[in-house]
Amino acid sequence: MIVFEKNQWQLSGDLTIEKIPAIIDLINKQKADKKTTIDFSKVTSIDTSTLSLIFELQRQAKKTQSQFVFKNLPKNLNSLAKLYGVEDLVSSLH
Repeated sequence: MIVFEKNQWQLSGDLTIEKIPAIIDLINKQKADKKTTIDFSKVTSIDTSTLSLIFELQRQAKKTQSQFVFKNLPKNLNSLAKLYGVEDLVSSLH
């Protein structure tokens, strides 16, 4: 799931279609700092819905004039992004 600590959020476990809606609900209830780091180091599995989570976070950051810094992104995220033609958007996160 996700643990919130001031300006650092830690994602863990599976980031799959079954879990992403609950994570987004939790994030929507949380107030982000102007710059918040989101750490993926404890994530064990992803699917394409992880891309939608990242894009939703980017939309929120733009809307609130804040910034999310993505740390320790899963290695296979780039493969998924390439499959869906959004590799440029994901590669800019590294």
